[in-house]
Amino acid sequence: MGTNKATVVSGEEDSEITLVLKKKKFPWWIFLFLLLFVFIIPIGRTVRIHLSEKQTGISIAAAETKFSYPAIGLFGSHTPTILTGSTDNEGKVQFEGIKEPLWYVLFGGMFNDSAYVTAGNECYNADNIGDLDRTFPKDNYKEVQIPPLFSSSDLKVIDIDNNEPLPGADVQIISIVNESQESSSTTTDPSGGFTINMPQCGSVKCVASKEGYLNDTLEASLFDLANMSDLEKSLKLSPIKGSVKVIVKNLKTKSLLPDATVTLTINGASSSLQTNTNGVGVGLFDSLRISSTLSFKASKAGYADTTLDGGTVQKFMELPEEERTMYLRPLTTSLVFYNIDGSKPLAGVKNEIRVNGKLKATEYSNAQGEFTVLGIGENDKISITASKTGYISNGSKVYNAKLEQLNTKESRTIPLSVKPTPPPAPTPSPTPNNPPQNDLKGQSGDLRINLQLYSKTDLDLHVIDPCGNEIFFSRRKASCGSGTGNLDLDANAIIGTTNRPQENIYWLKPKAGTYTVKVVCFKYREKTTQSLSFNVSIVDKYGRKDHRGTINKGQTVEVTRYTYRE
Repeated sequence: MGTNKATVVSGEEDSEITLVLKKKKFPWWIFLFLLLFVFIIPIGRTVRIHLSEKQTGISIAAAETKFSYPAIGLFGSHTPTILTGSTDNEGKVQFEGIKEPLWYVLFGGMFNDSAYVTAGNECYNADNIGDLDRTFPKDNYKEVQIPPLFSSSDLKVIDIDNNEPLPGADVQIISIVNESQESSSTTTDPSGGFTINMPQCGSVKCVASKEGYLNDTLEASLFDLANMSDLEKSLKLSPIKGSVKVIVKNLKTKSLLPDATVTLTINGASSSLQTNTNGVGVGLFDSLRISSTLSFKASKAGYADTTLDGGTVQKFMELPEEERTMYLRPLTTSLVFYNIDGSKPLAGVKNEIRVNGKLKATEYSNAQGEFTVLGIGENDKISITASKTGYISNGSKVYNAKLEQLNTKESRTIPLSVKPTPPPAPTPSPTPNNPPQNDLKGQSGDLRINLQLYSKTDLDLHVIDPCGNEIFFSRRKASCGSGTGNLDLDANAIIGTTNRPQENIYWLKPKAGTYTVKVVCFKYREKTTQSLSFNVSIVDKYGRKDHRGTINKGQTVEVTRYTYRE
């Protein structure tokens, strides 16, 4: 407090009077009180949050969002508080009404108070994404990224020929969410199975591969998988197949041996065929898996058996002809005979050999017109009847002949002459139901059945011939009588092959009788549930007839029962 002094003279005695004036100061502690009052004034702020997909940054709309933070009291108390909201079409949400004392606004950064965001919808979810409360800006949006939701699903890889599981197959898995893709890979277990993480709101693409097989691809959403059967959820690998040709020759003469028996053992199972009777002396096994392991055994009456280890189908196909040749050693004395047409060798002639009046063997001449008669005794009487389609038979050239009468090539040469050709049958005139076939794909024959469709769905043509054989993609060839049915077109086995596929089965010499025609919806690949239209054309020597129909997912339709007349 300041002090001022003044002197006053008064009265007769000139007395002095001193006055002391005191100046009062303002109380300083009032400023402290006012300052404290200002610091506890509550200040409002708004928290703004932008939700986006973690991989792509795409905004996430309609996501329920919770903002958890510690509400600060006037004197520093912390009260856990949760505000809720939902993001708009731009993935944004804001929370208002957050009040904090001025002292916290000014100095709260020094405290480690945390805030959390929990958000999600049917496609995304994230719990308690945390950060310091002070990092949520006042005038801008806090960027919060959340991951998509996934569900696990079990799939299989199978062999399309027998539906057996394929362990050890490699699978590439591509998860697709919006514009983001994540790749991973796995290997199928002993049961051919594997597990994928399926995005709730996306799709997955699986590509399965295995050595010796063609790849297969499955692309689907979680909704698609939920509505698929176990077979539809399987990736079906088609074995890569090839043909192997075995040559059989006489070890002594090095000539081809028609009508020898060749037995193929493949992966422990055996099948046999005769070498061609047209003189080629070749056995052809087709539709073999290239990864299978082969071994062969060749046999023929009067010869010692021989074997051949072929390795794998693929390796055997690459061998030179000499390494694919099996030589049979004759067991007895033999004579070589010859079939001719004029002066030219005649192959494929059927020679019935009788010894002392009894049928001993039937031999077919090879490409050089040769065939061998084995085990002839000195006193045996040989008779040979030679015949071939289109030729006049000869049973008189060699008749009850002994060895001494067969000591020259000329004596062992049996000629055949061509039968006169009958005039051709008149060609039937075209009828209204005999349109051209140039719109049909595949090979034609005396009988042809063709399926046409206009989608990427895999419809299969099945035909049951008069012998009861069913021809379709798993059995492409079947013989009935003197004719063989062949499936030479199988469409849409692989996704997206063509939008106008056809399947075709033909017979060069069909057997007379009833042929049952069916269409099977094997793999449905359409995005609609509407019925699919198809057309089946049956073409024979009398013309062409079309049968139109429709089919639904998983359905088998019997189109017609057609009777072929020779």
